[in-house]
Amino acid sequence: MADIPHKNNFDLLRLVLAFSVCLAHLGEVSATPAFHPLEWYFYSGVAVDCFFVVSGFLIFRSYQRSSSLLSYFNKRVRRIYPAYATVVLLAAFVLPPLLSSDSHLLFSTEWFRYLFSNLLFLNFLQPTLSAVFSSNPLQVINAPLWTIKIEVMFYLSVPLIFLLMKERKKWLVLGFLYVASIAYSIYCTHLYQSSGLPIYLKFEKQLPGQLAFFLSGGAIYLYFSYFKKFYWLLALPAFIFLAIKGYSFFPALYPLTLAIAVVSFALCFPYLGNWGKYGDISYGVYVYHFPIIQIFTAFNLFTGHPWTTFFFLILTILTISACSYHFIERPFLRKSSHYRQAAESRPSP
Repeated sequence: MADIPHKNNFDLLRLVLAFSVCLAHLGEVSATPAFHPLEWYFYSGVAVDCFFVVSGFLIFRSYQRSSSLLSYFNKRVRRIYPAYATVVLLAAFVLPPLLSSDSHLLFSTEWFRYLFSNLLFLNFLQPTLSAVFSSNPLQVINAPLWTIKIEVMFYLSVPLIFLLMKERKKWLVLGFLYVASIAYSIYCTHLYQSSGLPIYLKFEKQLPGQLAFFLSGGAIYLYFSYFKKFYWLLALPAFIFLAIKGYSFFPALYPLTLAIAVVSFALCFPYLGNWGKYGDISYGVYVYHFPIIQIFTAFNLFTGHPWTTFFFLILTILTISACSYHFIERPFLRKSSHYRQAAESRPSP
């Protein structure tokens, strides 16, 4: 089992990535010109790729440290589902009476389809509700939730991946799956470029195409002792590759180089403090920010003084995320959870 430093930068990294996704969405969702420059500095696609790398590293670790398959799945459900179900339920019960003029929308067939498809991670079946955010530039209620479906599929795939690695050499299984994932992604991109149909880009973003990022993080966990010994030989070329947009001209190496950069920052760079000592709000920021921005947009709150409203938006997201962690997520976590231990390790005042 890999020797992972107890003091690491994963909590900080997750928080930075969550806010990167939030800020990247702000200009597009609100259609406010003042926020458009944020899209130059924050790109949600790269942040999501980084999240998948972090997930691969930590979920492989979680599986190896679990006493049983039931224990592994129990931990995963406890961590992601309470906040996820809460944001879906809030959207279903609060948004129609708040924003829709259709008094029959609540408990309608469409409403039930939205509620149950989203609770089952099938967001693509019903991402919107009629007359909710209908005057906004985007009508989708919570676009980032598509990644949670991919995350759940990763969780389900891990036991199978470990089973395959029992029968074959680990590096061979990981290498084959990585190449298969890259091939799928390149093929979908080719189909999009030759046909112009956006559906192929959506296919590319599904599990096979994203698996390379998850596997890269998992592979570094499995071989972390070697990685830690030679990371300085890997990190510099990886950062240079990413800086010159290597994913544009050599996409096959992009997931691996991104994983090297992400894990290097999290575990090999100097420790930047306990960012989980007051609770892990990164997941809350990720799942709640989009509908909050949509609500601000629906009430035209960005009109007039957008940067003043920006301050209140961030404060709202932080407050809701903190409340979610302490009152919804934390009660479901085991006492041995990293998130609880990080909070309990803060010094007494």
